[in-house]
Amino acid sequence: MAEFNFKKLASEERAGEKLRAARLRQNIDIKSAAKKLHIREEYLLSLENEEYDRLPAGLYGRQFLKEYCLYLKLKPQEIMNLSPFAEEGVSHNPFSQKILRRHKFLVFPKIIKNALLIFLFLICILYLSIYFRRLVSPPELILEYPDKNLVLQNPVITIQGKSEPETEIKVNGTGIMSEQDGSFSQEIKLKQGLNNLSISAKKKYGRESVIQRQILVENTYEQSQ
Repeated sequence: MAEFNFKKLASEERAGEKLRAARLRQNIDIKSAAKKLHIREEYLLSLENEEYDRLPAGLYGRQFLKEYCLYLKLKPQEIMNLSPFAEEGVSHNPFSQKILRRHKFLVFPKIIKNALLIFLFLICILYLSIYFRRLVSPPELILEYPDKNLVLQNPVITIQGKSEPETEIKVNGTGIMSEQDGSFSQEIKLKQGLNNLSISAKKKYGRESVIQRQILVENTYEQSQ
């Protein structure tokens, strides 16, 4: 009975067989290849024998296979497709996994943290802006009396009004007392004729609010004549 010899098809050829066949076809001994590639001889033999568990863990085994393929003038991707490295992608890369974990557990919290810091910074800027504006803006000043220019016969007048608390009130440059709520009342004596009154309110670091009034005091003696 005739004996049949089964021959492997080219598509069934394994990665290690292709590596060894290419090396022998080019008359390259394993030691020369190891010296040229700066890869240990035992690792190249492991690739040819498909003993992948003897290769260094991580990216090294895949990189050794790629460099060996290029050295033997083989297409790295075709050889890798015949090896367990074909199943390894970026997600199976141990170094890539670390990066993904960092992105998953660190990057998003970091973004949230930065967003909170920016939000707090904007809140502080807004608060300081409002505080500074209130600090330097002129205070509100309401003059209740005289509320308009007057003609009087009595040279004595009582100025009444209200401003903000802790505000300095002046009449023609002379300070007068004010209450805790900002209200003030001051009796002043006018001269005969036209009197120009300047009532001002000013905080310590702010601008000044000023109201002007003109009071005419008639000469009662001349009228009686």
